[in-house]
Amino acid sequence: MGQILTIVTLLLLTAYAVWQFRFAGRQRESVHVTIRLDRDAPGAHLIWDITNVGDAPVTLTKLIVHGAKGKNNTVALGLPRLLDPQDSALFPTDVDWSLLGARSVAVEDSTGREYEAPRRELATIQEHLRELIDRSVHTPSAREFLFATTDLAFGVAILGLGFFMLMWVIATG
Repeated sequence: MGQILTIVTLLLLTAYAVWQFRFAGRQRESVHVTIRLDRDAPGAHLIWDITNVGDAPVTLTKLIVHGAKGKNNTVALGLPRLLDPQDSALFPTDVDWSLLGARSVAVEDSTGREYEAPRRELATIQEHLRELIDRSVHTPSAREFLFATTDLAFGVAILGLGFFMLMWVIATG
């Protein structure tokens, strides 16, 4: 009798855990968040593409960047944005140094629930930003080189004439 009661209890607990997992998964997926950069150059913007894939409307209030040491960088939306079912919104934000050390990015709704963007997208963006920083050494074009050389030559000529005039004044003075 004890074995049957144990088996029934385990089956009920397993069924409850599966039901909770599916319910929590459906609830977590009511808002889908993707992130991307708008361009490759310095001064790029992080584009938040937020879609309500659930059945109920969602009111968005904040964009959150979770830092590495528990510090959060939040961007409060001026007015809360209501997303109806199957509606989407784009939010551009400036890319700053906090994004390089972020462990996750998320959107918060009016109830305080956070919807995270996929971590692989954040990792891809962070790697891309690191590559941009690493190769930011400027190599001048031929036009820039010629203009800089001409400016240097004129500067040396003007300094030479000034030095000559100073020596002339000293010698004849």
